Amino acid sequence: MNRLLLVIPGLLWPSPQTHRPARDVPLAALSRLLGYGRRRIEAFARPECLLARLFGVDDEMPPLAALRRLGENDNDSIPPAPASRAGDETHWLCADPVNLFLTREHLLLGDFTGDEIDAAEAAALNTALNHDFSGLGQFSAVTPTRWYLRLDHPPTARFSPLHDVAGRPVQDFLPEGDEASARHWRHILNEIQIALHNHPVNKARETAGRRTINSLWFWGASARPALDTAPRAPRPAIQTLDPMARGLARAAGIEPGPPNVDAALRASTLLTLDTLAAPARHLDLAAWQAALATLENDWFAPIAKALDASVLHRLELLAPGDRHSLSLTVDRRARWRFWRKPLPLDEVHATNASPPPASGQDTQ
Repeated sequence: MNRLLLVIPGLLWPSPQTHRPARDVPLAALSRLLGYGRRRIEAFARPECLLARLFGVDDEMPPLAALRRLGENDNDSIPPAPASRAGDETHWLCADPVNLFLTREHLLLGDFTGDEIDAAEAAALNTALNHDFSGLGQFSAVTPTRWYLRLDHPPTARFSPLHDVAGRPVQDFLPEGDEASARHWRHILNEIQIALHNHPVNKARETAGRRTINSLWFWGASARPALDTAPRAPRPAIQTLDPMARGLARAAGIEPGPPNVDAALRASTLLTLDTLAAPARHLDLAAWQAALATLENDWFAPIAKALDASVLHRLELLAPGDRHSLSLTVDRRARWRFWRKPLPLDEVHATNASPPPASGQDTQ
């Protein structure tokens, strides 16, 4: 039986102040799936933690940075799978470039999209960081917006994921936990901000009227490089462009492929589609609507057709949101439920305006 497990972060528009965000997007197939399937509202879950749980990783603090690094497609030597216990004492931190900006009351953090930093800028800044902070570890920019710090010893401070902080006051998310370690990492951040501020790359960006890369955001640390249990793939095939999901797949012994609708509908597959995530996070409604229309044409319509033809036997859709998550289950028998009507996505938004109980609740 072909079963598709589909993860779409950003499908739920995060701002309740936006009335009917999907109103201008034709969504006949998605509305049909939402109306005919069984929906359930779950408590908030970070997308990266939801993915980890799908692979059976329930560690309180899984090594998210090591997993994301494992999922990168670059020519550097890939670190051993985080599940390995055979003497791998490498520890990783995500050290992503960010822009700090001052509002009337707070210092806020902004992340960067893929085209805002070019590879030469990222390489120059990492070279400078490795020169000025050689005793800290090894910095590397695997992509212009995904940077890493390789450590010999695990930090004992706790770090907040970047996506939790974007657009919010930085002061509420600084390193915490062990007092000495948290103070140490806050001091490092201050020193890095000074170094970046004075770098010629940022002087040039400032002159050109572009946002400066004036800080890093550390996150994804774990107290140990190994997982308590080896990840287990929830489906035999994995399709994703997300490096965190690719890392989990590789740690489970599966080489993931890129999203392909024909292949995904003909084999039991875990598929992640993240084109809605950044527009939702940045509250870019026009970009979110455009990406949603593409998903309707390229994915939701073929999925609905495959269920009708019994090519696909079951769809499980998970949509982690900013306040809560949506799960949807649709099987091939859904077409016989003629008494159920299509449900527009905006009705899901309206119904789920308030967070659900911690245990989750059915919406029908």
